[in-house]
Amino acid sequence: MTKILTIILVFIGPIAFGQIVQIETFRLEKSGRFEDIQLDKMNFPIVQSENQKIDSLINNDLKNRFTNNEYPNATMDSALIKWADGQIIFLDFTVTFNQNGILSINVSAEGCGAYCTYWTEYFNYSTKTGKWLDISDIIDTTGTFKKMVFEDKVEQYNKARRNLKENHKDSNWGLSEDDYENTLEYFNECDNSFKLNQYALYADHIEIIEECWLPHVMKPSTPIIELKYKFSEIREYLKIKN
Repeated sequence: MTKILTIILVFIGPIAFGQIVQIETFRLEKSGRFEDIQLDKMNFPIVQSENQKIDSLINNDLKNRFTNNEYPNATMDSALIKWADGQIIFLDFTVTFNQNGILSINVSAEGCGAYCTYWTEYFNYSTKTGKWLDISDIIDTTGTFKKMVFEDKVEQYNKARRNLKENHKDSNWGLSEDDYENTLEYFNECDNSFKLNQYALYADHIEIIEECWLPHVMKPSTPIIELKYKFSEIREYLKIKN
């Protein structure tokens, strides 16, 4: 069955120098395989401003990053249809920051195979140049700020380990010795492999993204690591206006 893609214009707001950024919503038709599931959001963001060259740079990069560069030469609608391939039950986005020439968008999706998996990806662009913004373009990551983030990350993983140990002792959790050891190993791998690169901007803070992916049977033990820093408290490290 041919999928239908509709476009909705949503006004987002002004940025620096009076330029207007709008977000078009590509609405992808829901898969017929999951008609019994009530989720009805299948939306993907498309940037539209007064500069078509910048729009093209952002939209093409956004499409390729989100689809793991599987369809680099395909149009947006064609790439999304191929990528969804009847397995995606949810697709939506949130614009979390849109000022001073910077656009920050979170795109969330849920796909179902043997199990259903939900995830969010984070995209940050300059609306002045159309270029992807690394975290080092936003904040100084070479010194004190980096040290602070890593210390907070270690503290939270240590707390997660303590909680896991307590759950192992609690018979109501049913966490066997093997389950405990295997989950702890995943915690340690996530902790040791952490890199200061994924982030999202919000009106008053930056969030450093740390996600520890566990196998499906271990999902209830997934550690929640929150690394949020108010602009007012890290102003000396920022490279952007806020």
